[in-house]
Amino acid sequence: MAFNLKRFYRYKVREVFAGGGSALVEWRLETGRTHQIRAHAKYLGIPLLGDETYGGTKSMALSLLRPRTPSRYHCDLSNLISKIDRPCLHAALLGFKHPHSRKILEFSCPPPDDFTEVLNELRRVTLTSNGRSGGGVAHISD
Repeated sequence: MAFNLKRFYRYKVREVFAGGGSALVEWRLETGRTHQIRAHAKYLGIPLLGDETYGGTKSMALSLLRPRTPSRYHCDLSNLISKIDRPCLHAALLGFKHPHSRKILEFSCPPPDDFTEVLNELRRVTLTSNGRSGGGVAHISD
């Protein structure tokens, strides 16, 4: 059964790392379905790093990152990936309309240390591999 995924989410690639081996992606949810981002990312062929259930395995991550980075970083990448023990997913901002007051409520939280460590290492490898940062790619799906 085919369905239109566009009505369930919007996403924007914020940064590309290691020549496209990984990316920081911002998702905007349109429904409250459980595992929505994880399932849709898998369907699109871009599973979340560290998401062993939905296809973002450690071996897949290394197979995407190693060919795109100089060999001197392979050990660092292997160590980084081996430490990931959860999907690299963080809700920076959550919001909803209160059912009684109808007021829009929003809650934000900075990324946890493990998430920041992964991002910083991917930025470091990308910066030193090609002499510039990963940069933001203006790909939007809506």
